[in-house]
Amino acid sequence: MRTLKRIVVANDGLDGLPVALAKAARLEHYTGAAIEVISVTWDPVAEEPSSVLPEQDRIQLIEALKAGERQGLRTLTEPLSPKVAELTTQVLWHKSASEAIVDHLERTHADLLIKPVEDHHDLKDLLRTPLDWQLMRTAPCAVLISRGADWSNAACVLAAIDALDVRHAKLTHAVLETAALLAEALGLPLHVGCAYPTLGQTTGALQAADDYAGIKADMRAHRERAMAHWADEVGVTCAGSHVMEGRPAVAMAELALKLGASVTVIGTAARSGLGKLVLGNTSESLLARLPGDVVTVSAP
Repeated sequence: MRTLKRIVVANDGLDGLPVALAKAARLEHYTGAAIEVISVTWDPVAEEPSSVLPEQDRIQLIEALKAGERQGLRTLTEPLSPKVAELTTQVLWHKSASEAIVDHLERTHADLLIKPVEDHHDLKDLLRTPLDWQLMRTAPCAVLISRGADWSNAACVLAAIDALDVRHAKLTHAVLETAALLAEALGLPLHVGCAYPTLGQTTGALQAADDYAGIKADMRAHRERAMAHWADEVGVTCAGSHVMEGRPAVAMAELALKLGASVTVIGTAARSGLGKLVLGNTSESLLARLPGDVVTVSAP
């Protein structure tokens, strides 16, 4: 079972940071994980030639900019300090926020990155920005995309998997383990769901399916058995297993809404250098439709 020993919260100036910090604190109370809040800053002055800006002046200016950022972080995190055992802040100086954060996660062996997004924006629009996509694709740990709502009225945690995809067995294990850990930490029931394709009334242009209802029942039963197998193999107990008909993006979003899932865990895998979500071309649609927080997990 995966554990949480180090949680990193990335601050990029969004209004959702206080809620993200509260979520980190709630996970810390259960796991004892250390919390670190980081911010990435950069100024083009660092690229000025020495003939314009002497090296000593450059260093002093950079340190002054970082000091101002550190003070801002301390002000933001001060209300949380008495409530957690270990809370630190750090300012990273880098031109690329995504590269700086990923490198920091690797160096510190972080187990979870919490990335806040502003609730009054559309999640799909925010996830199209380079920072959000790059973090989900390249982070060496789970990434929690934190929306504006807190977990005070949380209902359940949902693990969305492709039950029949044996090629990504390690990824399925990681999704279920992470979802189970979050469910236990939050004191919530764990549900697991998958989708099966809609079966048309005809299998060809004019050929009708002989047993339309039977085929659909077999498709559902096959996935129900597969989900039970995965849960048993990983050693997690599920409050409910759900097989939904339709495209994964739509079906899993409908299931999350139906269950009132506060957190939905999905798997990711890098492909072709740029990387794509394992759920394929439906990923943007799924992430935009999900009602609560999203946790992306990669295979170990």
